[in-house]
Amino acid sequence: MVEKCANPACAATFRRLGDGRLFVKEVPADPPSDGKGLSRQLHYFWLCSSCCRTMTLSTEKGTGVRVVPLPATAISARAAS
Repeated sequence: MVEKCANPACAATFRRLGDGRLFVKEVPADPPSDGKGLSRQLHYFWLCSSCCRTMTLSTEKGTGVRVVPLPATAISARAAS
């Protein structure tokens, strides 16, 4: 369950879907002990309305999910809308 903003520097707590942006990311999971089954799981992340204006989430092999800055063009487009 999502409890707070995915940005480690932000203390905003999740209250409702309309505040910010919800992300669903596929992340590696520990392989089952029998060697069968899925080795990936879906995880939910949330960026508060303030952080999602300038940041997004990135999934990279080996590093998991991390918060990264939006490209300048995306920030300009979001500010205009």
